[in-house]
Order: sequence, then structure tokens, then C-alpha cells
Amino acid sequence: MTPFSSLSSNEQSLLMLMSYFHHNEVGKTELSVLASKIMSPAIYKLTLQQLLTNNMLYESQVSYNTKTIYADRNIIIPAIVELFKTKNKPLLKSIRSLFQQKKRLSQLDPLIRLIVYLIAEKEPEAVRYSDYKTTIELCYCSYDILDDRLYKPFFSSLPDDLLLSIIDDNLLSRALLQDKQLDWEYLKELIIQDKTTKKGNIKSSESIRTFAFYYYLGTGKLCIDLHTSIANSFTLQIAAIGALYKDDYSLAYKLYTKALAAHNKQTIIKGTFTNPISNYYFALAAIFVNTESSLQKLRTMANKKGASFINLSSMILSPLRDYFCDKKDPHINDIYFMTIRNDANTQAVSWLTWILYQRLGKTPKSAEIPPTAPNWAYLQLETCSKEEDAKPHQLQELFGGTSLFNRLEIKFTWQIRLESLLAENQTEDVQEGETEYNTKLIYILRYGIIVPILKRKLKNGSWSVGRELSIQEFKSLDEPCFDSIDQNVKTEISTWEYSIYIEKYLYLFIDCDHIYIGNTNNLIPVAVHLDKPHLIINKQKDGSFSVSTNVIELERGIRSSFFFTKNTETDYSVFTPTQFEYKTYKEILTQASYPAEAEPYLVKLITAIGGKTEIHSNMVAELDSMKKVDVSPCIILRIVPDKNHNFLMTASVRASESMLFVPGKGNITTIAEKDGQKVQLVRNLKKEREYLKAINEGLIVSEVLEEEDTWTPQSINEPLGLSLLSLLPFIEWCKEHQDICTLEWAEGCKINYHPNINSSTTHISFKTKNGWFEVEGNVQISEGQVISLQKLLELMRQNYKQKFIRIGDNEFITLSSQLSRILKRLDTVTTESRSHLQMAPAAVSLIGDLLDDSSLDIKHNEAIDALRKRIETCSKEVPVVPKTLQAQLRDYQEEGFEWMSRLTAWGAGVCLADDMGLGKTVQTITLLLEQSANGASLIVAPASVVPNWRNELKRFAPTLNLTVLNQSEDRSKDIKEAKAGDVIIITYALLNIQQKDLTAREWNIVCLDEAHTIKNANTKMSKAAMQLQAQRKVILTGTPIQNHLAELWNLFQFINPGLLGSAEQFKQKFILPIEGENDKNRQNQLRRLISPFLLRRTKAEVIDELPAKNEIKLPVELSSEEMAMYEIRRRHVEEKLLDKKADKMIVLAEITRLRQMACSCSLVDKKWKLPSSKVLAFIDLAESLNDSGNRALVFSQFTSFFEEIKKAMDTAKLPYLYLDGSTPMAMREKLVKEFQSGKCPFFLISLKAGGLGLNLTGANYVIHLDPWWNPAIEQQATDRAYRIGQQQDVTVYHLISQHTIEEKILRLHKTKRNLSDSLLEGSDISHALTQEELLEMLQDNR
Repeated sequence: MTPFSSLSSNEQSLLMLMSYFHHNEVGKTELSVLASKIMSPAIYKLTLQQLLTNNMLYESQVSYNTKTIYADRNIIIPAIVELFKTKNKPLLKSIRSLFQQKKRLSQLDPLIRLIVYLIAEKEPEAVRYSDYKTTIELCYCSYDILDDRLYKPFFSSLPDDLLLSIIDDNLLSRALLQDKQLDWEYLKELIIQDKTTKKGNIKSSESIRTFAFYYYLGTGKLCIDLHTSIANSFTLQIAAIGALYKDDYSLAYKLYTKALAAHNKQTIIKGTFTNPISNYYFALAAIFVNTESSLQKLRTMANKKGASFINLSSMILSPLRDYFCDKKDPHINDIYFMTIRNDANTQAVSWLTWILYQRLGKTPKSAEIPPTAPNWAYLQLETCSKEEDAKPHQLQELFGGTSLFNRLEIKFTWQIRLESLLAENQTEDVQEGETEYNTKLIYILRYGIIVPILKRKLKNGSWSVGRELSIQEFKSLDEPCFDSIDQNVKTEISTWEYSIYIEKYLYLFIDCDHIYIGNTNNLIPVAVHLDKPHLIINKQKDGSFSVSTNVIELERGIRSSFFFTKNTETDYSVFTPTQFEYKTYKEILTQASYPAEAEPYLVKLITAIGGKTEIHSNMVAELDSMKKVDVSPCIILRIVPDKNHNFLMTASVRASESMLFVPGKGNITTIAEKDGQKVQLVRNLKKEREYLKAINEGLIVSEVLEEEDTWTPQSINEPLGLSLLSLLPFIEWCKEHQDICTLEWAEGCKINYHPNINSSTTHISFKTKNGWFEVEGNVQISEGQVISLQKLLELMRQNYKQKFIRIGDNEFITLSSQLSRILKRLDTVTTESRSHLQMAPAAVSLIGDLLDDSSLDIKHNEAIDALRKRIETCSKEVPVVPKTLQAQLRDYQEEGFEWMSRLTAWGAGVCLADDMGLGKTVQTITLLLEQSANGASLIVAPASVVPNWRNELKRFAPTLNLTVLNQSEDRSKDIKEAKAGDVIIITYALLNIQQKDLTAREWNIVCLDEAHTIKNANTKMSKAAMQLQAQRKVILTGTPIQNHLAELWNLFQFINPGLLGSAEQFKQKFILPIEGENDKNRQNQLRRLISPFLLRRTKAEVIDELPAKNEIKLPVELSSEEMAMYEIRRRHVEEKLLDKKADKMIVLAEITRLRQMACSCSLVDKKWKLPSSKVLAFIDLAESLNDSGNRALVFSQFTSFFEEIKKAMDTAKLPYLYLDGSTPMAMREKLVKEFQSGKCPFFLISLKAGGLGLNLTGANYVIHLDPWWNPAIEQQATDRAYRIGQQQDVTVYHLISQHTIEEKILRLHKTKRNLSDSLLEGSDISHALTQEELLEMLQDNR
């Protein structure tokens, strides 16, 4: 249609006139009269003809001889907007006058009055109509001009409810179906940018969210923030479609389900979206998720009836339902397809059905591809061919993935059906599993009725209590969890029934596995099974005969479709007699006994009807003429799984394939037909009872039954429950007693059990590869069945707390104690590497006895044999303390030296982890002297202990040539020219700087002192240390683990690479089980693995002459002002942690501030002027110590706190020395000498700077001003004074601020002891602080 602005002035004038007269009938004659007032007749005729030709005006026959003229609705708004412009005031006045001559102004059409109200609300025509009809008409009139920028002022002025209606109900929903090209950026500017200037307008945001959905489909772009936008049907769909394209099908399906629920609240037609494109995407989500419930949802949507003659959604959904849900050839309505194909208003559906039907091979022969290419972005992407999908595509980048339609796997329907059947019946490799549903139906048997109850799965995975269903509700349900029995019950029960009565409907529940007694919290399964009626004819002692049946109703001559017997509370037998049985039983049971004279007749009768019905009798001799067949007394034990991963076992004696008896119960003789001949089946009831008794003994041995319990089943369907752990040993018992019983299994659930696999079936081989030993092998489980060592070790780890190891879905083994011990040893020393196990060379020393085990089939390896020989040789050698050592070693120190010498001699690295102050340095110097002739050695130490190393080497090993590299003028030269007898000492900082030179050569011995300095594998320092090459590697540390186990890995990676596996392997194998699950088995394994290479002695173990050490906790009470300040801060941090507004690092920083406030509020608040209670308490203590002539080391981790302490000591005139991390090395040495000489009573030392390597035995008091997280660090600092050489008792004060976090840290010390001690002593290993522990520390527990 020609735009209104492009028309001539006369055409515009005539259209303005006709629009003003909208819905007020104007005949052709009347129009010519009206038009003559504004233009000449000649011009009018030409103008009218032109407008009629262009379909802007229409003629309508209202009666036989009367025609009216009306304007096209798409021209109404442009014409009225133009008419009320200032320039057209004269024309408006004329038209208004013409209308008033004919009618009153109040009769002006409501649509026109509404449009005038929106553009010129003060004009007399203006009225705000809000009725539905007027709103709908306004929507229709807006369709062609909403995205025309000329009318932006008009649409910008619309109230939000009107704009929302136009967007959703008219323009965009129609444009979506038509695939109409729109000016998206203009619409975005109109709807979003203009609307967001309005504040607090909920309707406005609703229209924006609606527009955002269409904008996303049209462009592939987002125009709102989904994270901050309120969720509604449209925003949820945007998120769902995005998730679909990004392959997150599960999330997409969940979001679409929520979107449909939101849509249902706003529409009359429930269960499906209004527009077929939304249904298309929802259907794809359901197909990709591919669960029973999602496919059922697709079925439900496809079955919904549409509002129009042709259901557009069904055109898409029905073929998808047929193909993916029902696995049948889709039915295509060719007429409907061709109709939408030729309709310009349904081009989007036309395209989608075209590609769908084409892929399904169902496109009508006469159909052609839609003539116009898709306009909307989603449709362009979805209609791409697979070849186009393979190319880089701008639309794929926008939406986040390739065409969803092209991802559908479409095969021939016959192929799908056959593949489905194959999958269901391939039980050899895949165990049949139950389909997971979100609902389940159960029945509860209660007071003679059966109550259906529907349960729903809760978010935590458990089931709801359930809702009892009425008959009407039950019959109307169509849940995916319904099985064939449920469907049959639903069909057979009459709608008018009030309840499901047992007497009337129990037969429908034969073999139902979800019928119970009890309540929903304590359900006890009930068995309902089909049994056969039988006649019982027994000879009495007086020669007479009693006749009866197991179906009492037949004795009474009652006829029914079924009968049932309640055997026990949980066992029901259902009988369906034949017509023959009704007639025969009625005749013979007319009397309950027959005289002795009836014997020949009864014998003939038994012979005649035997086989047609079951007959039980105690007559054996009397039936001599009939062939006798002895029934084996062997008891058939049938095992079926139940729904709780346990098993149910029933017992029976099998007379024939269809005839089973309760063991030890019933009659001796049964007449039956076998191979076309009537025979007498004779049972041995006595033997059956003996066998059942023996089975009971087996059940007691297998711990299924208690000693006093017995299992005496009353029917062949009365089950005994067994757990898997009790079933497995019972299986073994049954194998040993096959003459007594036979196990039968329900299909697909047979348990295979191989007990006591021993080491003679084990094969192990070793290969050398890249400095490692690859370990391969297998264990034979049974004839022709083996399992690899790697797989078996993995299964052992998974089942380590279990007696039985699961090696398959239904297969278990147990291992002999010897093989279990061997495999555990292998598990300790090996790590997994893809298809094999690998072992570090150092681990060979741990498996010597295993390699010598004659029961194993071991393929030996030359490299391993050579290494073992070297280890054996070295272990027999007795290292001699060098005569050049200028010191007398204590016994334990000599043992430590010998241990280091032996292990490093065959290539292992060692960790000397003696308690602080036990002489790790002198033991290492002894090793340096012993090996001095074999090359230059390197010592890496913290700056604070370098002077101590220099002094100790000069003192104890003067024959060694010593170089402190930090003081060298030419470091590179000293490193390169170092030779036998030379020892180079460097700091860790210098290790980074001189890395290239240090790692370019091989050293004799490399020793890392205070080795926990490299505990973090990711630091440059650690990486540099790992590149050092040495014949022997030694690390010294009093704290191998300070905080968590990961630190241990890096230390051992330095001394024995690969012994603990990779960092990730160590984490999975040891850290997570030990720290996360308190796994004692893994803790013992790790101890066994590291103990040969780690030596630790405590002072209490080796030194008797050390003086006493007294620990005193000195409580400090904060002032009320300090406490108030502290409490405000504590609550602030607690709230942050509770609200999860801060990550762990931020919270730790806040906790550090709390710890500072416990020392002095001024450390956090610089404006704080009040004195610190802790400072005052310290000064009182210091003055007391000074007055009595004592000397003290004072430790704090906060150098800022020391500034306050120093000021207070200056004021109190208390002399002190001070050392922190910034103190130069030379000055440190000077300060230590000055303190040791007794010149100053107090030595203030920062915890981290002075906690390592200093010998300060001149002090007899140690004061810790604030507690550190790990007590090991404090202990290390205390041991600067409490060590060999200390002559006085040592008193240690801990200043603890009451009711603060310091008390919590002190409590933490009780459980978070030194982790290396825990590992060696076997106590629990703690872990790094969790979020919960941080919160507990922050909470006020006063």
C-alpha cells in the first residue's frame, strides 16, 4: 500500500474526510455532496477513482440498491494524525461541520475519538476509551505503520497497556508468523529507549520484555539484561532458546516448562503456547532431553486443539510426536500443508514445515520451496542446510550454536523401532535399568479396598507422602509412570465406583509390584499371584475318603470371574477356574466324604480327570495302575530384585514346569499329565522338610537369619528379604549344597560371585620407561575371565569398606587376605597413567617382599633387580662419622646421619623432620663431610638462618671450603668453579636470581633448609628448586605440613619425584579422602609410603636432659570501649559471610582486622586514641620479668603492633632489641650475639622473620602477643629458646584477649595440630579452614 505521506493533497483530504466518518455509513451520492465542500466535483471523481483502484477506499453493497464507501483501516491513524495538524485546521473545521450537519459529535466512532485523545486530548472529539473492542481495532489499524518512523510521536505517546497490546497481539505476533521484515533498531528505540525514561512503570517493563522476545528471534541479539529482568513467559523463553543453542538441553527444558506455566496464567487455552514458534522450540527441548516425561509433554502439546481451522502448532508438533515419541511414520495432511504454503500470513510455519517434512520424506509431490527467503534471524538459522551449518556463520555466533533442526537425528522409522527393541533386549552388556520418573503410583491395601496414591519426587531426591486419588481422578490421569497393570486397572474399573474393592477387582493386580500394606512411611510389599484350583482326595484311617478343594467358594457351588485366598497379610492367591472345574468340583463336592465302597470309583475318577485339573491325594498304593514319578525334594530358591536394591527369595518344590508346591507341605500324591500320559507325582515330604531345615542353617551361617529365627514359607510366593551382603555368602553356601537346593534368578538379575580369589591367579610385569617403572598385570577371576590390575585396584578403592568387591553390574568377588595385602601394597606405591600403572624408582624399596612372593607370576625387570641389589648393598653398609667433624654427635644424631647416608647412597631423597632444636644442621654437616670428596654441595636456606649455617660449618667442619653466595663478588664464577670439598650457601631469594647457573650443573648434595619455604608448587622459587640437579637430595624442616596435605606433595616431589604421583593424582588419591572424608585407610597408606624417606624425632623421645617447659595462657580483658568497637566489626563480617556477599579471601582479610583489633583498635582505626589493654598487660608482665632478672623473647605477627609495644617500652624505660623481615643479614647476626651475651633483657621478633633457624637459648621466657592459626609456627618460634643448650626452665606466655577471635584460634589449636605429626603418629589430619569454620569462628558464643 502506498504510504499516506506519498499521496496527493486531494487524496489525503478525501481520506481524512472518510476516516473522520469511520463506521458512519456514507453512500456514494452522499460522499460526492460532502466532498464538494472541500474540492471540485471533477477533482473528486478522479481522486475517488484513484483511491478505489489503490485499495485505500472500498465500496460495500449494504442493500439491493445502496452502496457505501469506507476507508481502509491501515489508513485511519495516518489520516486522523494528519487532519489534526495545525496546517489542516481549516479542513478539520469543514469536516467537523459536515459531520455535525449529519450527526451529533457524540456519535463519532470511539476509535476516532481515542486516536484524537492520543494526539490532541483538548479537542472536543477526544475521549479516552479503554474497552476491549476499541483497543483491538486500534491494534489492527497500527499494523502497517508501527515501524514507520513518521509515526514515532504518535506511538511514543501511547499508554503502556495500549502499546503492549499492539506489540504482542498485533504487530509482532503477526509479523512473526508472516516472517515480515521489520525495522528492528527503530522499534527498539521506540519501545525500549523511550519507555525506560519512565520511572516505576510496571506495564512499561512488561512491554519491553515482550518486545525483547521478538527482537531476539528477529535479530539473534539481546536488548535486555536477563539477569536483572523480571522473569516472565517471554524472558524465560529467551533464556531457554539460548540454552538450546548452547547444548544445555536440560536447562532449556526446565526453563521452557517454567515459561509455559507463566503463559498458562495469562491465557484461556492451557498447555501450549499461542504462537507455533514457541511450541517448535519447546518441542525440540523435549526431544533433546529425551526422557519419558519430556516426550509425554510433547504428546500432550501435539494433541491440543487450536483456535483456528488449521492448527499451525499441530502442523509442526504432530509429525515430531509421531516420529520421536511414537516411533511411527508421521501423518501429514497435504491439504493443510498446501494451504499454509500459499498463505502469506503463515510463511514462518510454511518454512518450518517445509524443512521438517522434507527431512521426514513426507513433502507432497506438488509442493515447492517457499518463494521468498526467510527474514527473521531464527528462521534463517533453522532453515540452513547441514552444509551451511559447517561453515562459520554470523547467526551461529549470535545464537550460540548451529541449527537445532539439523541436530535432530532422523532415521527410517522401521530402523528406530528395531534399534529400540535391540537396546531393550541387549542384556549381555547393559543391565536393564528402571526409567526415572518424577511421579510414581502405588496402591495401599486397606480395610478391603485398594487405594491408589500418586507420589511426586522432591527436589532432594526423596518421594512425597503422596496424594490419595478418587476413582475419577485416577481414571483421568495419564502419567508416564503408569505400567501395563496400571493402564489395565484404569480401563477396567467403572467410573461410578466409589472405591477399588478387593472382592471385585483384586484379579487386576496379579503380579503388580507396587501394592502394599501399611502407611506411606512404612510400606510392606504385598504379593498377588495367580494359582490353580485343585481337588484334595485323601483316604482316612477308617477307609472312608474326604474330598475338598483349596478354593472354598467352589465347595459352595459359587460361580465368579475369580476367587481369591488371603494366605498371609502380604500374600494373596487368585484363582480363575475353568468351566470343567466349575462343573466337576460342584458334583464331587456335593458331599464332604465318601464311604470305603467308593474307592474303585474314586480311583477311576482320579485317573479320568487327572491332567484336566490338579488332584492332590495321599493314595499311593491304591493308584498302582498309574505310572509313578518321584518328585525331587530339591528345593528351588527363586531370587528376584526388589525396589530397594535388595532381593526377595521364595522356595518351592517343582513337580513339573507348571506345578510348584510349598516345601514340606501338602499331599504326597498329585495326579498330572506328562508327555500325554496321566501319571502319579509322588513327593517325599520328609526329605523336603529336612532340606528346608538345612537351608535355614545356611541362612544363619550367611547371617541372613538370627540363631533363633526360622523361615517356614506358607506359600510358594511368600518371600524372604535378603540384602546383597547377606545374599553373596548364601550363594556360595548354595553352590556347596547343590543336592539340597538350586538357585533360580529372575531374568537379567543373576548374581555371579567368585569367592576367595588368591595370589596364584595374579600376573604382574614391570617395564622401564622414561625414568619410571610401568606396572601391568591381571588377575584371573574364573575360567577365561580376567581383570586388569589397574581396574581391580580402582574397584578396591571404590569398595574398600566392603567385604565384597563389585566387578560388574551383577558380579562380585572376594580376595584372599594374602592377595588383598599384595594389591594394597601396589595401590600404595603406584599411580594411574592412562592404560597402565606407574611407579617411581624410590618406591622399589617398599615392595621387596612382594617381588619375592613365590605365589605370584612376576615378570622381572633388569632395572628393578639392579636397583634392589643396590638398595640391599647400601642398607648393609655402616656409614662412619668423619673424623674431621669437630663435634660429638648424640646417639640419635648419629642414627639420623647413618639413615641419610644409606638412603641417599642408592638414589633416594630424604626429609629430616626432627623437632626444632634437635640438631638437624649438625646431622646434615656430617653428611656433607662424608660426601665431600664426591663434588660440590649446595645449601639453600632462609636469609635469617644463613649466618647460623656459616657459623656451624666453620665450627663443626672447618675442612670444608665455604662460600656464602649472597656475599660473593662473582656469583656465576663461584657456582661454575665449585669443586669437591666446596659448600655453597644461598638464600631462597637468590635461588631465583641465579637459577640459570645453579641448575646448569649437577651437585653432590643439595640441601633445602626450612624446606616448607617451597611448599607452594606454583611459586617461582619452588619451580627453580625443582630444576636443581643432584646426586643426593636432602630437605630439612620441623614442619613438613603447616596447613594442609598439598604442602607435603611438593616437598616429596623435590626429593623423590613421582613417588606421590602428580599433584592432581595426589589430590584425588590422598588429599580428598583424608581431609574431606577422614579416610583412615588412605592415611595409613600415605604414612607407609613416606615413612621410609622421612625421619622425625621429638624432644620428648630423644632428650632426657632438657629442662621443663611451662605453657601459660594469660587472659586479657578488653575495655568496654574496645569491646564495643570490636563487636561492631565482628557483626559486620558475620553478616557478610551469612549473606555470602564476600568471597573467602575478603572474609579472611576482615578476620585479620579483627585479630589486629584484639591487639589494639588503633591498628585498624588510625583515629583511635585510647590505650590498648593488651599493651598495658604486656608492660605489666615485662616490668615484672625485668625486675626479677629474667630475659624474654617476644613474638608477634604484626609489625604495626610492635610499633605500639616499642613506644610503650620506651615510656616504661624497658630496654629491648628488635628484629623483623627487613633486618639485614649482618645485623641479624649482631642482634643474636648481643642478646645471647646477656646485654639486653628483651628481644622483640616478628613471628615469620624469627621463627626459623635462630638459636636464642639465652632467654628463659617466651611471650606470644597474639596467636597464629597454626600452633606449629608458634612452637617453632618457642623452640628458638627451648632447644639443646638451654639450661633453665622455660616459661611460655600466650596473651589472649577474652571474648574475641583469639579464643577461637586457641580452640582451633586443639584440633588443628601439626599435620606432619598427625601423619606420623596416626591421629586425625585436619584441613584448611572451610566457610562454615570461618563462620563458627566469627559467631559470638559467649
